Amino acid sequence: MSLEQLVMKAQAGSGGEAAFAEICRRFTGLVTKYANRPHLAGIRDEAAAEGWLAVAAAVRTYDQAMGVRFAGYVESRVKYAVWNLFKRERRRWQQETSLDAGGSGDDDNETPNLMAALAAAGDVAGEVDAKFTAGAVRQAVALLPDKQRLAVRTLLDEARLNDVAAELGVSPQAVYNLRRRGLARLKKELAGMYESVRG
Repeated sequence: MSLEQLVMKAQAGSGGEAAFAEICRRFTGLVTKYANRPHLAGIRDEAAAEGWLAVAAAVRTYDQAMGVRFAGYVESRVKYAVWNLFKRERRRWQQETSLDAGGSGDDDNETPNLMAALAAAGDVAGEVDAKFTAGAVRQAVALLPDKQRLAVRTLLDEARLNDVAAELGVSPQAVYNLRRRGLARLKKELAGMYESVRG
């Protein structure tokens, strides 16, 4: 039975429990993948719970008439549910102020608390944000068609327009057009992530 058929059966109510259980079985790997990201190490169980809630919400709200495949719909729901959990936790971590590192603060050479040490070290949350975003962009670039991926490299200072044109045997204008199409595709792919980061 296809995923879409299982979802329709689960939404119908009677006898939908078995269909819902099968949907969950099929998406166990997806939830595990997003819950086991390195930046979620301290909240892995909560991330898995958010992922499962997102699967349940996706089953409840999926509308086949929208023309979107259920597999892509549920992956998007899980990905952004886990990312939003991380953002909430990050905000909570930033607000905590009682992280004593063992120093009394009496000696001028001692660091009075861990928050002061972290503040001196730099913007930890910003670095995690940047690494997550860079990873998502790298992953999206890797999914581009070969020619568009090569053209996009010209923006990343990895190649020059003329070099890529010579490599592909086309004009620099053609590489520019490939790059423009690649960027449009990346923008569409990453639009949800950008909205999430702004929120």
